[in-house]
Amino acid sequence: MAYVDVLIIAALKEEFDAARAAAGVAWTPHEADGGDPYVRGDYRCADGRVLSVALARPVRMGGRSAGPLATSLTGELRPGCLAMSGVCAGNPSVVALGDVVVAEVAYEHDEGKQTPAGFTPDHRQYRLDADWFRAAQEFDPAGLPSHGVATEQESRLWFLERLMAGQNPREHPARGRYFPPGAWPARLSAMESEGLVGWAQDSLALTDRGRSVITRALYDDVDGPGTLPYAVVAGPVASGSAVVGDGATWSRLKASGVRTVAGLDMEAATIATVAEAQKTPRWLVVKGVVDHADADKDDRYRRFAARASAEVLFALLDRLAARAETRHDPPAGRYVVHAQDVRGLVIGDGNVQHNTFT
Repeated sequence: MAYVDVLIIAALKEEFDAARAAAGVAWTPHEADGGDPYVRGDYRCADGRVLSVALARPVRMGGRSAGPLATSLTGELRPGCLAMSGVCAGNPSVVALGDVVVAEVAYEHDEGKQTPAGFTPDHRQYRLDADWFRAAQEFDPAGLPSHGVATEQESRLWFLERLMAGQNPREHPARGRYFPPGAWPARLSAMESEGLVGWAQDSLALTDRGRSVITRALYDDVDGPGTLPYAVVAGPVASGSAVVGDGATWSRLKASGVRTVAGLDMEAATIATVAEAQKTPRWLVVKGVVDHADADKDDRYRRFAARASAEVLFALLDRLAARAETRHDPPAGRYVVHAQDVRGLVIGDGNVQHNTFT
């Protein structure tokens, strides 16, 4: 039996490939007793400690596909942490495209009772470990390969794109990352002087020239962003069985009792449920925001969101591994054995799990 410290489930091949690349390790293919394929590698943390990691994916996205795979592999590999990285929709009042959401709470938003009077939610919520929640709140992604500081040109395109999407840049959660303190008046004045925006009633609006400039910029951006000044946000993630693009989801989720929901996906609640059912000590779901679950859905941010979420996941595991060892007695990865009147003794179970997340 080859146990691991961390088992990561990716819902899609693109997310699997992103996690595989972000780890920067040599992976070896394996096959579970039940036939499920996975890859395995040793992730070296910044302080030199090693985490044994397994990575696998189902053939389809969604909880019904991820659940059986996660259950089978946790039963066989007995990880200290069951994790997931990938993409999600993000609440536009909380996160921007490209931001990374760490699930503080995971639940099925469509769990409840449908009556003639409407839907009555009956959520079963799973909460992230309090220390891990704090670590996610404190995490700064600066220094990760996917993170970068916005240039003045990028802030200009960001502003024009927000106007074209019908959003208010002043109230946008990412405004401070594109317009550092003191930059707002001068940059807006420059865009007015260039004829990109003009004053309309009580706010700036796109001119025909500005619309042409941003439309062409988006048309040319076939590969999506390479780096972004994204934030890591720890908040509730709601899971459901359908891809949503109606634009009304966030108000429904708020009315259903979770006012601060940050992300919407199809698997986070399944990962948390499997971790509890299998008595896995910890779970961690990290998702990059690819759209806002509205009519403007496209795939421009998908590659970036998958990569950024994987980088954040491994960086958090690195930090949490350092915290975990200080709490262990005896230290992680060691056995305290008292033996008397024995002729031979085998210590350990022959695997490379370091028992970090317990």
